[in-house]
This record gives sequence, C-alpha cells and structure tokens, in this order.
Amino acid sequence: MHNPLQQKLLAGKTAKLMSLRLSHHIDVVQMLKVAGFDGFYIDAEHGMYSLRDISDLCQMAHACGLTPWVRVHSATVGAIGPVLDAGALGIILPHVNNPQEAAQAVALCRYPPLGHRSMAALGPPSAYQRVPAKESFAQRNAAVMVVAMIETQAGLDQAQAIAAVPGVDALMMGPMDLSLELGVPGELRHPRILAAYDISLQAAMAAGKHFVCGDAGGPPVAQLVAHGARVLLGSNDANY
Repeated sequence: MHNPLQQKLLAGKTAKLMSLRLSHHIDVVQMLKVAGFDGFYIDAEHGMYSLRDISDLCQMAHACGLTPWVRVHSATVGAIGPVLDAGALGIILPHVNNPQEAAQAVALCRYPPLGHRSMAALGPPSAYQRVPAKESFAQRNAAVMVVAMIETQAGLDQAQAIAAVPGVDALMMGPMDLSLELGVPGELRHPRILAAYDISLQAAMAAGKHFVCGDAGGPPVAQLVAHGARVLLGSNDANY
C-alpha cells in the first residue's frame, strides 16, 4: 500500500488536487488523471456521497495511481473508520479548534499504538490481498494522511499547537467559514483572511508540516508556494 501524492511530497515536489462535490461516476477519476492531477478529495461534508460512492471513487483512484482524500463531517469513528476502510488515503477534518481535537482525529486514523483505528482485514486498503497484520498496520499508518482545517478564530489562535500534533500531516484553510467567523462574510481577500493564511502557513512550516492552498481565498497561490506550500488545490467539479 502506498500513497502516490505523499511520495511526491517526500521527493520535494508539489502535488495538485481538486475536490469533488457533485461527480459520483468513476469516469471522473480517469478524467482527473488525464488532466494532470495527483489526486482529489471527496467532499463528504457538503456533498451528497454514500459510502458506496466513496468506495467506488477511491478504488478507481488506486487503479489510476491517484491519491483519494475525503473531507468528513466530524471526527468520529462512524465518519472516519468506514471511509478509510473504503480506501481513502487522506482524511480532511473541518473546524479543528484545538490540538485535542486534532489528536482525537489522528487517533481515529491510526492503528495502535499510534491510535485506535479498528482493523478490517480484507478490502480496498489491502487490494483484497492477505497481508501479515504487523506489516499491514505499518503500511496503513504510514500511508494515511491527516489534514486539519483552520476555519474558526479558535483554530487560528491554536494553529501552531494544532500543526505540532504528531500525526497531523498538513493544515488547510476554510476561507468561507472563517470569513463568517471573522465578521467579513464572503470577503475572501480581506486583510484579516490574508493574515490568517500567513499565520497558518507559518505554523505548518514551523512544525515541518504541509500547507494545502488554492485559489478559493487568501493570498495568490504563487506567493504561498514561494513560502513553502506544496499541496495545490484546484477548484471543485461544480465550478469547473
């Protein structure tokens, strides 16, 4: 089991993703491959996706050599466990407000001793092959990435502590929700939003973690890349 996007980042390269909110058919995964994306995330927080949809898209991603992430609606066993068993190689947690919430999310994504994830022996993560348990645990713990979203003032205030949590791989902004929190609804280039991006990017870099950036708000992507961001997020399928 390996994570192509993760391997690209480990090699010092940038990686490109986009998000799915409407597309359910596996054809879209092949289209993303041809378009040059390294992966995608399924928006299970706001999109209408069943677990069957998520599994089909994740398995097609594995077949195409892409990395599938899923944005879940909450850090719970019911929201995270089945999605990982369906083949997701990254979990995006919205509205992370403090390091305790980040640590809880990490624990749900990792097998013991790093966390408390429950083991499903045969399925998409193992490509339906029998792998010795010890080897399987290590592979899956290493391959699954955890992304904490900064979308509130509380999360922004705790960005450094959240980024420092062992097992958190990246920070990601939620500019629209953050603009509502900061009293500047929809003003995604407002100075307070720009400052929030700078704070979060610096927190991620200081902790040796990645920063997910796109053109949905905040500073220009080129500026963020110049300061260390290497996970580039395109738009979503609805906008495209």
